Amino acid sequence: MNDDLTAGEFQVMTGLSAKALRLYAERGILTPASVDPRSGYRQYARSQVRHGIMADLLRRAQVPLSELGEAADFPFAQWRDKVMMRRSFEDFFLAVAEHIAECDPADLTAHRQAAPSLEWVGVILDLDIPDDVEGTIGRMSEMAAVTPEIDQAFGAALADLAVPPADLCWSAAPQSAGAGAGAAGMLLARPGPVGLDEASRDLIEERVRARTGESVRVVTGTLPPRLEITFTATAAGDLSPVEEAAAGYRHLLAFGEYTTRHGLTALSPMPREVSHGPSLFSDDPAHRPVSVFDARA
Repeated sequence: MNDDLTAGEFQVMTGLSAKALRLYAERGILTPASVDPRSGYRQYARSQVRHGIMADLLRRAQVPLSELGEAADFPFAQWRDKVMMRRSFEDFFLAVAEHIAECDPADLTAHRQAAPSLEWVGVILDLDIPDDVEGTIGRMSEMAAVTPEIDQAFGAALADLAVPPADLCWSAAPQSAGAGAGAAGMLLARPGPVGLDEASRDLIEERVRARTGESVRVVTGTLPPRLEITFTATAAGDLSPVEEAAAGYRHLLAFGEYTTRHGLTALSPMPREVSHGPSLFSDDPAHRPVSVFDARA
């Protein structure tokens, strides 16, 4: 007796559509037991029903086709960890979005001071953040560990080049500090001469690479005379992780409202994270970075 199932019977038993069965056959996920060479009709063995049901359920659980493989060997515990991690991220960003929806820029107090032009030297690090959650967490953890090392190597190289030390440093998106529109990554910058020769640039890049294994690109620029604008909350205090994540967006909204109200022109829509200390990564609370927005003076 032929114990095989027609494609229609297999669809009913597994919940898979005819389109899904064709796709799974093409991808090698669920290959028919036999295919009639004349009619093209597919038949499936009863032993494949479990595999078919699992494939259907895993797809309903949003498991990508590329992860299905042999359903019998599916790493359920590992995937459950991924789901929990993804849900934690989703819950976190949902909470941040809710916080932003309810915030009032007027709750922030603006502070402004005039600042003279300032020549600077910086290094740009390509963050290269993956699209998937696990890759993002891994790369961000890696950057949290290596960025202070990059900053130290950068500072030491400037000292070797006899660049005068200054208790001022900052980070920014490259375009926020005039390092070139469209540049991707993170800029770490300190006061320094814009006229660095090629040998000096090579020295800085090599020192960072030797200490951290990361490749950076040296850039220079000049901050023009400007108004430096910062914001503080009217009710200061310890921030929750959600409030801390939302703070940057709140400052961004407040800056847009402030420049409009006072007729100012922003030098960049994004802030610099400025520390009045020897490093952006000092443990001293007095040197904690502050978001500084630059407007045309």
